[in-house]
Amino acid sequence: MAGKPQKNLAYSVLLDFYGPVLTEKQRIILTEYYNEDLSLAEIAENFGITRQGVRDAIKHGEASLDELEAKLGNARRHAAEQADLARLRQLVMEIRCCNSGLFNPVPQIRIDTDEMLQILERLDTQEDSDGL
Repeated sequence: MAGKPQKNLAYSVLLDFYGPVLTEKQRIILTEYYNEDLSLAEIAENFGITRQGVRDAIKHGEASLDELEAKLGNARRHAAEQADLARLRQLVMEIRCCNSGLFNPVPQIRIDTDEMLQILERLDTQEDSDGL
């Protein structure tokens, strides 16, 4: 017996980036499916259409999201930036640990790493205010 198809939650991320350029109906259906975890039957009832109609709308919406990501790469670039920021934060903390373990810690290293962490925090806050 075939099981329920697994949802590709990467579409939830793509929906955050590209949802506004989808048709309103596609955006709402994909949001209900991926973000609100409604079933095809529940969405079909909400729209007064068949489950197959919902499935078709989801497939078309997914194809649009895939095409936009292939052309623009915003989600991929965002993920790479997040990984880079996390690595920078880790390196800053390693420098601080090495400096504090010295017999005579260098005060300027503490000052500089404090500033680096403030910059990283500002970048994180800036991304949050941009909606992602």
